[in-house]
Amino acid sequence: MPGPYRSFLISCFALSSLVAGLAYPGSTPRQDLSWKRYSNLEVGYCVNYPARWYKGEAFDGLGIYVMTGLKKHSRPVGEIDIAVFRDTAADAARTTPISLKDDFDVHVNGLKKFERAQQMEVLDQHPMQVAGAPGLFTKDRYYDPQDRSAWLEEVLFVQRKTDVYRVELECPADQVNRFEPVFLHLISTLQFDCRSGR
Repeated sequence: MPGPYRSFLISCFALSSLVAGLAYPGSTPRQDLSWKRYSNLEVGYCVNYPARWYKGEAFDGLGIYVMTGLKKHSRPVGEIDIAVFRDTAADAARTTPISLKDDFDVHVNGLKKFERAQQMEVLDQHPMQVAGAPGLFTKDRYYDPQDRSAWLEEVLFVQRKTDVYRVELECPADQVNRFEPVFLHLISTLQFDCRSGR
């Protein structure tokens, strides 16, 4: 085979391998491949979550949490919580509702108090629409002195009538590429006024 032609073929093969590597940077973990539907008829919302992640009821039956490790049976390091905060009679008496930004501030204060989060840095914060309702997406990073590592948190707050929905991802900062796509897909499935059962 002539030298220039052989070099051309090698270059083409190298380029196609590079493009394939960029298009498919890694295989999707098995625990992220299949999804289930969760519906909460009491509050009236539904959302999809990874079927192979561990799921538990939380927030007095108004929400759930799902978590997994880097592999199916490894120690959980990534967790997504879904909570609903219902308006009380005292809250309903207010003339102006609490803003989603205020909800975020309350959340951050709780994080600093109960998890002793340090060096909190807000990386992103922007409004968005979620199933026709106003939402606020936030992304922050903080240092946890208990395990001496950086953590990343992504939180979506959604105002729906008198309720506030909070969907939260928490994972080690160095694992954001592993868990962020799952979180973004999960929040894209959030719907209100769902009629199916759990």
